[in-house]
Amino acid sequence: MIFKNKALLLTIFLMATSLFAKELPTLFEVKISNDQYTNTNEGLNKAFNRLIQKLTGSRNKKFLWRFGDSNIKKIDFVASYSTEITDDQEYLSVRFNSDILIPELRKLEIPIIGFNRPVVLLLLKVDNGESSPIYLDNSTSNYLFNENIKKIIKKIALERGVYIELPEFDLEDRNLLNQVDILFSPSNYIQEKFYHDAFLSIEFVRIGVNKWSINGDVRSSSTLEDEQVIEFFQNNIHNFLDKFLEVKPLEEGSKGEQALISIYGLKGFQDFESVESELDKIFAIKSRAYKSFERSSIDYTIQLFQTKDSLIKELRGSSKFLIKEYNEKANMLELEYLN
Repeated sequence: MIFKNKALLLTIFLMATSLFAKELPTLFEVKISNDQYTNTNEGLNKAFNRLIQKLTGSRNKKFLWRFGDSNIKKIDFVASYSTEITDDQEYLSVRFNSDILIPELRKLEIPIIGFNRPVVLLLLKVDNGESSPIYLDNSTSNYLFNENIKKIIKKIALERGVYIELPEFDLEDRNLLNQVDILFSPSNYIQEKFYHDAFLSIEFVRIGVNKWSINGDVRSSSTLEDEQVIEFFQNNIHNFLDKFLEVKPLEEGSKGEQALISIYGLKGFQDFESVESELDKIFAIKSRAYKSFERSSIDYTIQLFQTKDSLIKELRGSSKFLIKEYNEKANMLELEYLN
């Protein structure tokens, strides 16, 4: 379905009462395994490339080309780095300086996603042909295939800067999922019970000694061999995220939209400082200026990088703001500050 009316799109966002996105505190941190670089300088450059992928939500190299054209040195944005060992694997852990990087990204007109990141919920059913089919959760499995799938999920989540989660099943969940009832939908049940911004249901079925079929929201057009399944799953999750995280570019020569934000519910100067800090995390906002003050509220005039829907997406994930109303005629968003 294509929404031709921006007001309709914004209304749909505002009608969503549950907020599922979560803040990603490690947004400006990147880890590169030691098998992906040969020296520290190469590792730092690759870490920067990975960071841009996290910030933009895109694997398109056009954003990196803009840095190349500007002759900016990627290493200049490194705040610190160190090596660490996790699960017997050595990593180069790099932290970048957001205070100097963000202004450069804005100069280069590179759209970025803020700290509030979506939750992608996966319902994964594995039928290995040797035992009863199971739905994966975060508990440890003796079956290597299951553990490899979960490792890939963690790897993709780390690279893309999103939350990719498996359900945490209780005994009642297990009993319901194991029942044979054509009227019971595991997908509907899990979607209704667990928080998420996006949901994928995928089934891995072993149909031979070394043959697998993948069905559901991700499907294989032909059978896959053991070593192909993980790669196929990984590629398709990346492709899904490419579309899901995409920030639509403005038409050439266009400027980002303007709007008014009215925030109420403040109880003192500490709340005002908290509001300022939270707005700094909303990367859809290019600039803001005070319009008016009241004892318990404050109004801003804001200039956006993109359209208001990108702003709404970020605000919906904020733990400090609750969207109360969008007045299209006044072009104003009304937010409640959550103490």
